Amino acid sequence: MERRHRTVSKASPLPIDFRKMVAEVFTTNFDAGLKLLQKIKAGKRHFEVRGDIFADEVMLCISLGTSGHVSATSVYASCDFDPKASAPKIEDVLGACVDAVGSVYMELLDPENPKRIEQIAQESLAALQDIPYEWTSMKVDRHKVFVRVDKTNPALDELADQWLKKHDPKHKDLEKEEQEEVESLFVTGPKGKKQLH
Repeated sequence: MERRHRTVSKASPLPIDFRKMVAEVFTTNFDAGLKLLQKIKAGKRHFEVRGDIFADEVMLCISLGTSGHVSATSVYASCDFDPKASAPKIEDVLGACVDAVGSVYMELLDPENPKRIEQIAQESLAALQDIPYEWTSMKVDRHKVFVRVDKTNPALDELADQWLKKHDPKHKDLEKEEQEEVESLFVTGPKGKKQLH
């Protein structure tokens, strides 16, 4: 997942239970649009939710995939977040991100706008107007959330990363370099202990 912030930071993935719950909520809320999409073009549609919590940002991606197809329609949300601050709480930031992504899918899967759903069925977002292809800010419950849409499939990207971990020796070196870069940003180990005393 491409982050909005360019800082190097360790990530904590969103809990699986949260991801499943959000996918179920989206499936229920967009049922009418999904049924119309099914009529236009056969294929089982499903929402996949991914996300990470960084030291300065919460990232959420909700993708609408079709079984047997490589591409997906992915909506990303990003919101600044400081885990050390007392407010806003992570639940509030995640809720704002979910709502922001939901508002984009309301536009994409509106059963009152079958023409737009036809464009989604043809797997073309290029013809759609008013869709944020670059990070675009919106206000959601006092939070500034950035959203963008593309046709990437994060599940496929994840599979490619797993394959590279197992089969590409250079990938391990790159991961080690990234890990060292992240660790250099934090005071850890014996040096950190001496500074605390």
